[in-house]
Amino acid sequence: MSGKVLQIRNLRKSFGKTMILQGIDFDLSAGEVYGLVGQNGAGKTTLMRIASGLMKPSNGIVTVNTLKKYLGYMPQSCRFDDRSSVTKTLSIFSKLRGVDLKASLEMCERLELDPSKRVKHLSPGQQKKLQIIIAMTGGPDLYILDEPTAGLDPYATNEIKQIILSIQKSGKSILISSHILADMNNICTHIAIMEIGRLICNRPIKTSFIVKTSPMTADNLLKLQNKYQFKVNETATLLDVTCEEKAISMFIRELGLCNIDIFGVTASNVKNIVGQYMDLKGDKNQ
Repeated sequence: MSGKVLQIRNLRKSFGKTMILQGIDFDLSAGEVYGLVGQNGAGKTTLMRIASGLMKPSNGIVTVNTLKKYLGYMPQSCRFDDRSSVTKTLSIFSKLRGVDLKASLEMCERLELDPSKRVKHLSPGQQKKLQIIIAMTGGPDLYILDEPTAGLDPYATNEIKQIILSIQKSGKSILISSHILADMNNICTHIAIMEIGRLICNRPIKTSFIVKTSPMTADNLLKLQNKYQFKVNETATLLDVTCEEKAISMFIRELGLCNIDIFGVTASNVKNIVGQYMDLKGDKNQ
């Protein structure tokens, strides 16, 4: 797979007079893992349901470009036939996708999920394990995972994270949401922040840095913005710099030549990117 796997243009969704999604534009390329974060009610689950084809948009276009005709969707929660065993449940999805059951049973062993157990006897965490195995059935090109580690114990959480990393390393694409920001750092290549039905951030993680400085003058900002790509908060003390790792040292040297004090440089991760956007929002509200 190569190119754009998922493309969303001007996506809008309303329920009656309530607007849930307001003009979402979004691209997910092969091999990328987008971490979708935001407060409850921001529209994350609605966006994922529409992207997976389970819900129709009120307006806009969703284009899925994958070799396989199915995708791996894992909802926040779902119900299976309580009378069925894990093996029988997995066999249904294997048959639907025309693949052998063996890989799913091997994943059960890895996640310590008893395939002979009836679904009604599974704990919430075991239900999550069953859901991720179903999502992986047939090795889709695109995965949409809504809170995949919620309710799992630390061991299972780590196993799920390793599985997601292995999916990404195989060149597949993933859209994943979580309220546990620490879980996202080693998984995601990009971060997308939602607020009241809009994307307020959509950017790569590993090519950006947060730089804390003394207040910068307008002249210094203009001089540096002619050479580097960065955003700045309203007090001109927090810089969000997009550049390769080898270029950040040059940027720091130029700050020094401008007599600007540097109080910290941090490679961006999910937690500090989200924190920075909250800082910017706070500054605007003051």
